[in-house]
Amino acid sequence: MTSSVTELWPLQEADLELVREWRNHPDVRRFMYTQHEITKEEHRAWFQRTQADPQRHLLLAKREGKPFGFVNFFVLDVTAKRAEWGFYLAPDAESGSGQMLGSTALNHAFCHLALHKLCSEALAYNLRSIRFHERLGFTREAQLRDHHFDGNTYHDVICFGLLCSEWQVKEHNYP
Repeated sequence: MTSSVTELWPLQEADLELVREWRNHPDVRRFMYTQHEITKEEHRAWFQRTQADPQRHLLLAKREGKPFGFVNFFVLDVTAKRAEWGFYLAPDAESGSGQMLGSTALNHAFCHLALHKLCSEALAYNLRSIRFHERLGFTREAQLRDHHFDGNTYHDVICFGLLCSEWQVKEHNYP
């Protein structure tokens, strides 16, 4: 993978079909709470709802102008500067794209959105996401037992948190 700059752009209506295709891909969908295929109408309604919510930040990750990932920040508490995030890559994204997306997204969260804490959840069987969060410096804060029911089976959920001060140390290699 090249070391070109990754940029985050606000998700536009013109991007919806591409992002919906990524989201509906079996390799992405199987790690989501909602695992059915998202329809165009459902996706458009979600987008319109989020556009009306100033605490939602939907971003498209691009490298050399080519989209390769999606990031969603939801500010849960404006006063405490706490948000949660979700993300996924295009199924055909180059190796190493996740790390670039993560690093760029965390920079956005802590510098642009001025967050104090970023929270996340991963289904316990999504080992790749768990390792990803740990590599980015997140701390595993909880394991919610049988927390998610997918219609057939209950699954544990792993909760993560990353403080701005922890990110600064990791990002800038402060002593």
